[in-house]
Amino acid sequence: MSNFKRRVLVVEDDPFVGSLLAEALKGQGFEVLHVDSALKAKKALKTFDPDAALLDIGLGTGPSGIDLAQYLRLKHPQVAPILLTRQSVGNEASAIPEGVGFLRKSLISDTAYLVSALEDALRDRGNPVRHDAIIEPALRALTKNQREVLHLLALGYSNAEIAKKRGITVSGAEQNVTAIFKAFGLDRNNAVDRRVEVVRRYIAAVGIPERTQE
Repeated sequence: MSNFKRRVLVVEDDPFVGSLLAEALKGQGFEVLHVDSALKAKKALKTFDPDAALLDIGLGTGPSGIDLAQYLRLKHPQVAPILLTRQSVGNEASAIPEGVGFLRKSLISDTAYLVSALEDALRDRGNPVRHDAIIEPALRALTKNQREVLHLLALGYSNAEIAKKRGITVSGAEQNVTAIFKAFGLDRNNAVDRRVEVVRRYIAAVGIPERTQE
């Protein structure tokens, strides 16, 4: 029986998430090195030769995960880089460098999912894994303004609160919300709470939204 272990470099600045990833992969037979910055990752590559790299996009100060992915594609093409995204990339998928995969961060707690994604990436490096959630067709149809209103809906804001935050009238907010319901195929005859259902589907597609600083 071979003692060969595939190597994974985990670059994650959140120590809790990084440790979870490392321990989960070690439990599945991978050899793992966890570092918390792109600069440390570049240094580690001098002595650690990974088969794949899991890269958080946001790495605090310094180069981002995308910067590191581009570096790997140029300097270490044998490594399969996979970016970890907090939300669905949706229409921003074009920002992901060519040949680089991505995984939804909200789903990596599922070890089977994580390992499957890595196996796919290692098996077919010319076709990067993009295990993003299926994007709701309705989201693609929304305008930028409507997507921002939907984000506020998902945060639990009322129409009046949305109007205040967006600097529009309550009637304007209601019109946006109605348009969103229509895009998702939800009319007054649906036997569901339209507000709850549209938020449920939004979160399923892009993850749980975060409140920004006021």
